[in-house]
Amino acid sequence: MRLPAPPVALREWARVTAPGGTLLLFHPSGRAERAARHGRPLSPDDPLGEPNLRPMLDGNGWQLVCYEDKSEYFLARAVRVADEARN
Repeated sequence: MRLPAPPVALREWARVTAPGGTLLLFHPSGRAERAARHGRPLSPDDPLGEPNLRPMLDGNGWQLVCYEDKSEYFLARAVRVADEARN
């Protein structure tokens, strides 16, 4: 994510999205392809890696329902959870 503080952005997007609303994170190439294009290895600390992204979404009002990291594209789809479901 090219955000200075992804959790803050996710919380704000959740605040302005009704429960059941959808968040899509998309890029027309996968994470490994982008890392290779920039001459670097794919880092386990990448915030878009599923082990990092899922808890970040879960902790900020979203539930990850689809995660696809293919060479041709990256797509993560999350649904805004009701505030009661977060407690």
